[in-house]
Amino acid sequence: MEIIRDSKALTAAIHKVGKTLRKAQDVVHELVVSAMFHFYEHGDSQHLTQLCAEVTKCHGTNKKKLIGYCETTCGINWDNQNIRFKKSKGNTFTKESGNPFPLERLTNERWYEFELAGVDTAWLLKQALKSARTKIENHSDEAIEQVEDAWQEFQALQETLRDIGFGDSEESWGDTPDFIAKKAA
Repeated sequence: MEIIRDSKALTAAIHKVGKTLRKAQDVVHELVVSAMFHFYEHGDSQHLTQLCAEVTKCHGTNKKKLIGYCETTCGINWDNQNIRFKKSKGNTFTKESGNPFPLERLTNERWYEFELAGVDTAWLLKQALKSARTKIENHSDEAIEQVEDAWQEFQALQETLRDIGFGDSEESWGDTPDFIAKKAA
């Protein structure tokens, strides 16, 4: 390893590597959109799986953002056990659904900005709850302890949701998606 001692040269090297990394992220985004188009055309998530498996091997890559972006955009689910995407039932992202491929939207957004759209937080919460439920269903003692530890935070979340109009003392804040849609209207 060579230490760059000159301040000016170090500044130039930092700017150069930043530009290179941003360009690499855009190349990955181009591949993501291309793999999404393949999924749209053929209903085959093989290339999305392959891309996420390869890119997420790189330390420093935000795996949750890339996988979450693909899940949310294409309506597919990441299978952690088999390390692949699975097509969900009733998927509306494919050509068969009759919906057009959203090329303009996908061109303008970036997978690495997924969190900035506000979807990432909800996606991470959904994944955490899904994981906790699965572990509890499998009778994992550790998962049960984790849920017990998180119970106060869950109750605080329920209270906050009640405060913003998602429920009251007579009904649950999250019984059905219809309930949420009704409250949002």
